[in-house]
Amino acid sequence: METIDISRKGRGRALRTAWNETDAEMSIYMDVDLSTDLAAIPLAVAELRGGADIVTGSRTRADSNITRCFKREFLSRAYNRLIRMVLGTRCFDDAQCGFKGVRIETVRPLLTLVENEDWFFDTELLVLAEYAGLEIRTLPITWVEDADTRVNIPRTILQDLRGVTRLRLHGRSTASGFRRPTQGP
Repeated sequence: METIDISRKGRGRALRTAWNETDAEMSIYMDVDLSTDLAAIPLAVAELRGGADIVTGSRTRADSNITRCFKREFLSRAYNRLIRMVLGTRCFDDAQCGFKGVRIETVRPLLTLVENEDWFFDTELLVLAEYAGLEIRTLPITWVEDADTRVNIPRTILQDLRGVTRLRLHGRSTASGFRRPTQGP
């Protein structure tokens, strides 16, 4: 296994760097606090092998098993509703869930269109992928909130609102130039 050193913080920066440097066929990541049960990994691999370009966990599905406080549940549901209403997305229902899998050959070219280097990276990637016509599949997960979160919620909300505004204004035109890589033999 290869180690990649990333000197600056940022979820998006780390994922972009890893996905651009890997020679793997697919990549699955989850938040470092391991809130998502590891049993989701083989399900994600199966979906990626079955033709999905991106697989995302969902804490909002009825068949997910979630433990989290009311405040974070409320904020998450409000955020995801905002994404659907303002950006018109339909292929995913939990943009910020910290469990995702990607097929590298499909997602790597899309990374040049994603501007955010931090927490909004996930949302921006999913929105642009949907606009570009990629296959996004959602999985139910078992997820337990880490009460010791380091996320600065007010700062993250402000950053996300800026990102949503940018995608509302330019997202569809940005994704219109994306061409899905052709499958190899």
